[in-house]
Amino acid sequence: MQLKSISYIKVGDYLRSINKPCDKKHNSLFTWGHSLWQYLLSKFVEPTMDTWEMAIATLNTFICLQVVIHDKILYVANYHMPCFCQIPDLMEIHSSVVKDLMFELEAGHNFILTGDFNIKPMKICYRILTEKVSDVNLLPESNIYEISYRPNTDQILKSVYREKNGVEPVYTNDRDVPKSPHFCATLDYIFFEGHLTVEKVLELPDQPMSESYLDETHPSDHLLIATSFRLL
Repeated sequence: MQLKSISYIKVGDYLRSINKPCDKKHNSLFTWGHSLWQYLLSKFVEPTMDTWEMAIATLNTFICLQVVIHDKILYVANYHMPCFCQIPDLMEIHSSVVKDLMFELEAGHNFILTGDFNIKPMKICYRILTEKVSDVNLLPESNIYEISYRPNTDQILKSVYREKNGVEPVYTNDRDVPKSPHFCATLDYIFFEGHLTVEKVLELPDQPMSESYLDETHPSDHLLIATSFRLL
């Protein structure tokens, strides 16, 4: 295997580069009206931030390697999705953008995308990654940016565990910390696309072996997931 290149992309910076700020000069009346509305609203409810502004402010970095195996190009990428489950619109933005960014970088070659995506199977963010869903077209509007990004719903990913076993693992994350109730769910995935065949996946337990991870045998609150591919 030969390493050809490594790309580091801060997804927030990428979002900023493809969506320009609103032209305040031409939207002065709208801006004044919106500011007045926000001021009046703040007197009764807690003010909210613009979801796109929050998505752009994240520091999460997308890492992508281009390697050559037996004269065939393969892209291998990793992303740790921001954990904003209480703001589903932000999670949907990142899910859609990271998927489309992966397809843009690989330019028709085989690829593998892994990571802690902080999303549960069959929720809307998971469906954005793995299904041709129309829901993704309902990304939030912005009062700060002119959103030029348009999701490509024809581009979807396959999950190795779902391909091999028919379902995702029962759980990949188990934790119990003072600020959070006991949490046990699947958050980690290995996605792929192209001329790749899943030969086997690492078998995972159906239930936690202890009250919560970390423990003596689990150095992380996430389980190790793994797979073997055959490159066609």
